[in-house]
Amino acid sequence: MVAQSGYLAGKRTDQILPPGMAGFRNADLYPIKGPNFAFAKKIATGHTGDGKAVLYTSNRGSAPLVAQIVQFDLQQIGLNVEVQQYARAVQIEKEGTRGEPFDITREGWVADYADPFDFINVLLSGNSLHDANNNNVAYYNSAKYNKEMEAASRLSGNARYSAYGNLDVDMFKNDPPWAAYLNFNDRLFVSKRFGCFVFNAIYTVNLAAACLK
Repeated sequence: MVAQSGYLAGKRTDQILPPGMAGFRNADLYPIKGPNFAFAKKIATGHTGDGKAVLYTSNRGSAPLVAQIVQFDLQQIGLNVEVQQYARAVQIEKEGTRGEPFDITREGWVADYADPFDFINVLLSGNSLHDANNNNVAYYNSAKYNKEMEAASRLSGNARYSAYGNLDVDMFKNDPPWAAYLNFNDRLFVSKRFGCFVFNAIYTVNLAAACLK
């Protein structure tokens, strides 16, 4: 799935927070080197409902290719996936509408600011679910983790980042709301005259620091 986005597009992951985000601590939560169909089929048996699922995806870029991989992989555990492709804006509108009849979607998120609240609370708090325009497209709503997200958001400094780091690991280990699989890479091309290159993991290239060689 990562490879469909091209060379050096990203790195596999099994966590919510990306490396470089305050609070991130690396944890080995589930295998990310490739699918184990035999084990997946064993634990899926008896838990696939009517054996059908609907996947909403974009009709551009690598999205249709990734959808084919999801479709094939889930077929191996007894799920027949119907892929529905939309223009990107339509996909976002539909999946953000409560009650929309989909089972799976694929989304990405880029930090608005360098704080773990922007990933965990914004994407996973059940307290912010509405009839439309939802960022929490998993419609995840856990009373336990809603309370812990709210508590973490009221902290500051190291206590705040430690709380979010623990939430990241605990939630994805014990009650995963979705399957994380990729941290994006920025692939940046600059000329030989570009000097004073300063990169920030959240805000990308510092153009104010740039200079000509």
